Amino acid sequence: MTSAVSPADQRGAELPEFPMARAAKCPFDPPPGLRDKQREGPLGRVRLWDGSTPWVVTRHADQRTLLGDPRVSADLHRPGYPSPVPIAPGSGAVSFILMDDPEHGRLRRMVTAPFAFKRIEAMRPAVQKITDDLLDAMLAGPRPVDLVQTFALPLPSLVICELLGVPYGDHDFFQDNSKVLINREVEPEERLAASKRLAAYLGDLVGEKAAHPADDLLSGLVGRVETGELTRDDVAQMGVLLLIAGHET
Repeated sequence: MTSAVSPADQRGAELPEFPMARAAKCPFDPPPGLRDKQREGPLGRVRLWDGSTPWVVTRHADQRTLLGDPRVSADLHRPGYPSPVPIAPGSGAVSFILMDDPEHGRLRRMVTAPFAFKRIEAMRPAVQKITDDLLDAMLAGPRPVDLVQTFALPLPSLVICELLGVPYGDHDFFQDNSKVLINREVEPEERLAASKRLAAYLGDLVGEKAAHPADDLLSGLVGRVETGELTRDDVAQMGVLLLIAGHET
């Protein structure tokens, strides 16, 4: 028994899968397949996990032009939006980076407001202590030292824990899951699972902040839950976004 394959299906099967695998030499180099696409031209089709074949824009100037065009949407819920990984049902609120204005701007302003100079300057002693503790642990540990794993990665994660108001005893949980989120070798499903674990934890922490508010970012956002401006899922998703952004920075 045989089954006919349409020309469209055949063309889709011949397209490169996206996201593309990176080379082993340097994790920050573009994938070799993307380099091939750049040489072919500014636009090219790729195949996603669901069989869809969207266009990929390969050149920086064109990407900037498109991202600055209000006709281009970041809204995950628009029909035909090309999601590079499966979105699990019940995965919580959608990050505002996957929204269009005016909702994007409204939520973004809520997150950026606490980063005023005075607030950040007040965190200097806590950041200094985190830095000193990491350096002391490096000096007391075996040699040679992996500077990235022992200092560069945990520092922003621990600072964000301080900013969000995460209890110190839960820092290891945050560290373990945040490492999964930024590991480019991990399968998308594993990153999604880590994101859901963090969102669930932060959702519980939001409840605790509602009952016992403190001088931290989550407590401030919880106040907006009480006014109806945000939901608890919104606040949890903002916390996950800040954690990822801190590591990427």
